[in-house]
Amino acid sequence: MLFIRMGSRLMFLRTDREEKLRDHLINFQGAKLVTFEQGMEEGSDESTMIFITKEHLQKTRIEDAKYILLINDPASICLTNLINSQVSTLINRVDMGPSTIVMRIAGDEGLIKEEIKELYSGKVLSMAKAIDEGEDKDTILFLTYRQISTAIRTRDLLEGTLLIKQPGWEVFKSLRSRGVLLITRSLENRKWYELRINIYDSKEKYEAHYDRLNYVLSKLEVGMVLEEGWTKDHALVLFSVLAYQIKLFTFYKPEEIKRILIGLEYDEEGKRLVDFDLYYRNKKISWVDIDRTKNRRNKVDEAVKYRKTLLEQLSKGEQEELRAMEAKINE
Repeated sequence: MLFIRMGSRLMFLRTDREEKLRDHLINFQGAKLVTFEQGMEEGSDESTMIFITKEHLQKTRIEDAKYILLINDPASICLTNLINSQVSTLINRVDMGPSTIVMRIAGDEGLIKEEIKELYSGKVLSMAKAIDEGEDKDTILFLTYRQISTAIRTRDLLEGTLLIKQPGWEVFKSLRSRGVLLITRSLENRKWYELRINIYDSKEKYEAHYDRLNYVLSKLEVGMVLEEGWTKDHALVLFSVLAYQIKLFTFYKPEEIKRILIGLEYDEEGKRLVDFDLYYRNKKISWVDIDRTKNRRNKVDEAVKYRKTLLEQLSKGEQEELRAMEAKINE
């Protein structure tokens, strides 16, 4: 599971020839003209977000940028290319903004923010304010509940970012060793869950369903598979059923994992594809355990709803891959 990664580095180019510098970056450096929100969503640990501003400015303020561009190269490569292309004559000054880090959390958001503030003497600010105040040796830490191996939408970032007056590599190294502990402290009762998932299929396409399940669990980064193998489930007295079992270690509550499993048991039309049974402490978690306040519930309707929620957590490419897997199962 990935809990922390670097984000795009911020670079401010001061110039009196904004359009010419913009065109060079687009035509010869492979830059893409973006809004700040687009740059945040499409950027990665190997990209640089460039802000082109007027020459006399010195502060790193988003609103001063006439153009914002995203380049899929680290800041050092960008600077090297600018110097070697001799376009540096267009640039009056280069200022580096703060490093950015994205951290996935679970549990109590407020508790984690307070712990990080205390550990690193950080400040909780709005995203724009953090960039305004941040300097080249500072770090902006973004928090999210979503998986971070893929692009993060700005709406998935939690309100209030942390500005830390330490270099990015120091903060990253420290959080990489402390991240799991911080997450554990924020969880209810400070515990993770060891769950068992049994796969049943009358058509015996166990491998296909295992691949599909494992694909979604890995893309959502919900936990770590500790063990897997064949098992016998005594569903009825004196009658056993063969099943393929996965043991999952996760910070998600059993009810949350059950929603994912139900979303995989059915397709969008409500057609049943497979049976996934979930066990926690030898107790089977039923679909009605997810929300006992509802009356006269229909499992198929619930499954279609959970299926929609599941797909919304996957990228379009991942949705297509999942449907392709399911198409082969239905052949």
